[in-house]
Parts: sequence; C-alpha cells; structure tokens
Amino acid sequence: MDAVGVIPARFGSTRFPGKPLAPILGEPMVVHVVRRVQEAGCFAAVAVATDDERIAAVARGAGATVVMTGEAASGTDRVAQAARSLDATVVVNVQGDEPALPPESLRRLVGFLLAQPSVPMATLALPATAADLANPTVVKVVCDAAGRALYFSRSVIPYPRQPVPGIHRKHVGLYGFQREALLAFAAWPECELERCEGLEQLRALYHGMAIQVLDAAGESVAVDVPEDIPRAEAALLKMGKG
Repeated sequence: MDAVGVIPARFGSTRFPGKPLAPILGEPMVVHVVRRVQEAGCFAAVAVATDDERIAAVARGAGATVVMTGEAASGTDRVAQAARSLDATVVVNVQGDEPALPPESLRRLVGFLLAQPSVPMATLALPATAADLANPTVVKVVCDAAGRALYFSRSVIPYPRQPVPGIHRKHVGLYGFQREALLAFAAWPECELERCEGLEQLRALYHGMAIQVLDAAGESVAVDVPEDIPRAEAALLKMGKG
C-alpha cells in the first residue's frame, strides 16, 4: 500500500503566468514544493505533472519524476492524468504554490487515507483569522459532526449572525484520494458550483463523494499572486529552509 505525491504545475496562470518557476529565495517555487514533499518521507514517488518542458526540466533537476500531461480543467484533473501511469493506492495532489508546506501535514493526510481505505478523499484545514474571512483567495470550509466537508466557499461561511469563537476554518489546498476515487472524480464533468466558485473540490461534493477534513500540522503560505512571495520567503526562513 503505497502513496505518491503529485504536484500539478502549469505555466499559464491567469493571475500569475509562470508561477511554478517564480524565484523564491533564489530558486524556482516548484523546487521548494518538491523538497517539502520529499521531506515528508511518506511517498513511494514524488512527481510533477506538467504540460511545459521548462517546468519539467527544473522538476527533474530537483529529483522529481515528471509526467507530461495535456490540457486539464483543474489541478486535480492534471493529477489524475499523471496517476494513470503511477502505481499507488493513495494519490495526493500537492498544490504547486505551497513552498512552505509543513511536511507533517502530508504525513497526516497519507497516514489517514492508508489506514481508512473506505474514505475516498481527504483534505486539511486550519482555524481562520479575521483577515482570512475577508480574503476571497482564502477558501473557507464547513464540516459536519464527523468532520466531513459540507461546503467550501470563497465567501464567509458560516455567516456570523451570532458569532461563535473558533467556528470558522480555512481550507489548506491539499487533496488526498484513494486511487479509484481520483479516477472517478476526473471522469465527472465540471459542475456549476465548481465553475461559480472556481473550486474543484465542489465537484466531489456535488457528486456525493465524502471529503474528510483533517487538522493541518501548521500554517503554510499559498502564493496566489507575486505579492505573496515575500510572505512565502519569510515562512521558509522561519522553517530554516533559507
């Protein structure tokens, strides 16, 4: 029972073209992400799924397996393309814009899915701050009593008509799948909720796939726009990765 970590990385981003190659402390961002996945020590293989040879060359230099992919509706769809050529029980989609991701978060996700093969999909969350709630690039999640996701949104959920301390959580964009669940996800067409919010995980909820939400091991910094790079660099230096 093995797990593989797959980093989807495309050059053409609307808000940040060439993002995987953006320099973070003097090295391309995708190199930092590959290292965090390697440091987790829970993967039989670390792969970068890309449609760009420039990204592929950098990923190979960092020691990752490269799987060249075609067009993909989302990062998870790109991961599914790569997974068809990778032999693994569990496949984790590691977002390519999380250079300071704590490796322990990856270990928690993999350990849970290997121990719970009946759970098709899992992801991570952290407590949300007031600044997170006001930021549409920070995705929020609401769960049921068993820790399964009810909904994800860029808006504030739940609406704080009567504020309850600690109720708001932000999503950490990692997705772990049992292999067959990932292939099923990729076979479904995009749904209206997914297109409306720009959140691929809503496709899973729309089609009735349960998503278990685990506590992340610590904060990370997603690089959505160039202005996020200084924060990511500060986080890496705090981790001793400078």
